[in-house]
Amino acid sequence: MFERRESDRRPVRGGWRLVVIGLGLAAAGIFAAGGCMERLFYYPQREPTPPPVGFPGAERLDFTSADGTPLVGWFLPATGADPHTPAPAVLHAHGNAGNMTGHLWFTEALPERGFHLVLFDYRGYGESGGSARRRADLIADTHAALDAVLADARVDRTRVGLYAQSLGGAIGLNVMRDRPEIRAGVVVAAFTSWREIAADALGGSFLARGAARVLIRDSARPVDAIRHIDRPLLIVHGTEDDIVPVAHGRRLAAAAPDARFHPLEGGGHNDFRSSHPEVDELVAGFFREHLSAAAPAR
Repeated sequence: MFERRESDRRPVRGGWRLVVIGLGLAAAGIFAAGGCMERLFYYPQREPTPPPVGFPGAERLDFTSADGTPLVGWFLPATGADPHTPAPAVLHAHGNAGNMTGHLWFTEALPERGFHLVLFDYRGYGESGGSARRRADLIADTHAALDAVLADARVDRTRVGLYAQSLGGAIGLNVMRDRPEIRAGVVVAAFTSWREIAADALGGSFLARGAARVLIRDSARPVDAIRHIDRPLLIVHGTEDDIVPVAHGRRLAAAAPDARFHPLEGGGHNDFRSSHPEVDELVAGFFREHLSAAAPAR
């Protein structure tokens, strides 16, 4: 087992800034429309992703997406969990840059608070196969990750939650809409639609919104998916997020049948745990409330 580098505990940075640059070039006509535009949302990093140290019993997960693409994840057991007694689990759908190594920082507190934690890399990220080209593929990969969670004997299938962050929020909401096995979800710094975030990245002007309409397909809109999710959601968003403006989080919460919006005053896109350490207990408390054995299934 490799030791985790010091930098691995820090949140991954920079992916959305590359989106801005790429969209700007696209708007100038340097790229062709279509699939190339889709790939501007994804900035994967290929590197070995051994299970992290500091999590007793951490192990690698190998599974496949619906089209046979091999995927890699981690299973981080709840601290002190009895392996013979199924426990609640949280699936983490990560953001658009790097790989799961750089995103563990967001959810690393969950195992010590009694939850199994499962992270995974979409195709094209880390050691997973294939390449990240279409949102439909990443949605399929997340369905496959959920299937792997539900198939694990250590997991109580009736108490599974989703933590969906940034791009992962867009992907995860589309999965949660169709999978009632996910009892509750925490959505962090997510956007309402692919075109809206592209327009914001280009400056938000009338011309930017026109360019986004031409360049960006807007299928699988998170704001449409969330309207059909009747299970509890916690929407968390930093008020000073300069990548995905907080207005996106507010609109998502307003569209959901059962959502609570929690603004992090002064929080940014990736650094909110540093400025708001209480967010760890906020997230754990939400899952504790809705994934407890006594919580009614919906």
